[in-house]
Amino acid sequence: MVDFAKKVQKKGAEHLHPGEEVVAAVPWQRPGSLGKQVAFSSGGLVGAAVYAAANRNKKDDEAEEPAASAAEAFDGKQAILAVTSQRIILFSQSAMSGAPKDVVAEWSHDQVKELHLEKQKLTHRAELTFADGSTAEGEIVRAAKPERFAESFKTATGAVVTV
Repeated sequence: MVDFAKKVQKKGAEHLHPGEEVVAAVPWQRPGSLGKQVAFSSGGLVGAAVYAAANRNKKDDEAEEPAASAAEAFDGKQAILAVTSQRIILFSQSAMSGAPKDVVAEWSHDQVKELHLEKQKLTHRAELTFADGSTAEGEIVRAAKPERFAESFKTATGAVVTV
């Protein structure tokens, strides 16, 4: 798997402050994205339809909350979440190369209060809670080593991290 921290440090260097070092980075995607991709690739349209039907009730059961300020940046598109020596950055991700493109949002370390990871079959479901009470949900593929990211995140930010 690609070392996303190195990729951000190199390809996203123009967005970093002088002396800022990327501590860790992972690809971040909407919850359920990987399952949908796997279903489509293995079963074509039939697989995608089965996946959609199986997950329809999950979406209906989840109460929609109004978007809150800090978490609004997570719009469901594939992104790269990076923690640096100075801040946390959400990059848009190139569909072709997987490289970071633009900064979607950034937060100081004290603006993020908690990172919770829940291990699943192919991913870790992730929940990022901000100081303003808003929460961003996503998933991180296991090949990106989310536990290692969580350890680095905790060390850099002092946030509560649960795995």
